[in-house]
Amino acid sequence: MKRFSTKKIISIVSLSIMCATAVEANPAFARQMNMECMSCHFQSMPKLNSFGREFKMSGFTMTGGQQELKSESNAGLSLPQHLGISVVIKARHVDTNSDTPGNDNSLSEIFDESAILIGGKIADNIGGSFEVANGSNDVVQEVDANGNPIPGSYVSEGSGLGFSGKLTFTDTFSLGRLGVTLFNTDALGVFSGTEIYSSGLFRPIRQFENRNKTNILQKTGVGQGSASGAQVYYYGHGLYATVGQYVPGYGQAISVETEGYKTFARAAYEFNLAGTTVAAGGYYIGGDIIDPTAQGQLTGIVWASDANALDRESSGIDMQIETAVAGMPLMLTGAAVIKNKYTAGGIIGASKMEDTGFSFDAQINPINNIGLKIAYLSSEFKDKTLNLTDDQSIISGGVEYYGAQNVRFVLEYSHTKYSGSQNDPANSNRDTDGQLLLMAMVAF
Repeated sequence: MKRFSTKKIISIVSLSIMCATAVEANPAFARQMNMECMSCHFQSMPKLNSFGREFKMSGFTMTGGQQELKSESNAGLSLPQHLGISVVIKARHVDTNSDTPGNDNSLSEIFDESAILIGGKIADNIGGSFEVANGSNDVVQEVDANGNPIPGSYVSEGSGLGFSGKLTFTDTFSLGRLGVTLFNTDALGVFSGTEIYSSGLFRPIRQFENRNKTNILQKTGVGQGSASGAQVYYYGHGLYATVGQYVPGYGQAISVETEGYKTFARAAYEFNLAGTTVAAGGYYIGGDIIDPTAQGQLTGIVWASDANALDRESSGIDMQIETAVAGMPLMLTGAAVIKNKYTAGGIIGASKMEDTGFSFDAQINPINNIGLKIAYLSSEFKDKTLNLTDDQSIISGGVEYYGAQNVRFVLEYSHTKYSGSQNDPANSNRDTDGQLLLMAMVAF
């Protein structure tokens, strides 16, 4: 495999200056379109409807026809007159009750995913979405006094405020829309660049707030983690397809020689049948970012939340249905992770893991501002080196209330049944646990 230099890594990271926002429901977009926020969303933010998908695939360049601030030169800046800045404030509280003594816990997070969002049209064929928020804790490999990596030694470093986002260049042709997106994120995953469906490949767009209890793509790590890269995409005639390469690290911190970029691909086909919109697709992630024979390859690399992605190989399928039952909006989503292999912690010589499973969920809105939800998740986790397993079966339910378009309240409960390895007492003694989640969010 061809070796890539540090300068080449830095060059793509320098270009990858933006990533999808933590919420992907930016009120500034509504001001740009001169429309209500829910014009782009199905049931609730941030899930997208067909118009919202079109808007995102345009690179956020569509406008409502209002006057724009244009440069005098051709192909120059073309900015909407409104200020494309929004603020999202989000708070959560989680209580866990377990059959296993000592595993009960309570966690409150205020402003954990809150952010300042900047986004919208930049020029006729260029748009972006930007975020300034609290950065995740980074895990780095320690070095000795001579700057050499210490095998197996890792420490956590807080990254403070992080700037991430995405930048899209796009245009329409007779066959559809073509685009190029450059992206950088500390936690939202490799599919944060252009993903438009609610199945969970892109962490913010999903049905349940408690992502690790309800969504297999999130639970297995496929739809989360840091990533910096570039992709090309096509959108038209019901087909969405993209392919790209990325480094599983937060772009502001990467300065390392590697064996190359990882490759990812995604395709989905959408069609309408008797007033019901159906989408089905799949994804692929492959390629190693390190040379398994050289410990020194890890020197200086920083990743935010998914070191397992360094050699992750994964593939799976997903689906989404938008319809109405007796006039009540209904969305069903599902996904199956068919293959998902990686080395624990990305550390050479550590256990070889395989984490797969499936999930499906549904939300129906009896009235416009109240949604009722249910989900089922089944996961199979294997430590192939130690011959251990940790299977889980999780049933979840929830209710959402929207006091206004930009105000959201969520209550969810998940019941987990564990089935651990017989030769692993810590796992086999666990039976069940229940987890209650409360969340409030406002965007303006």
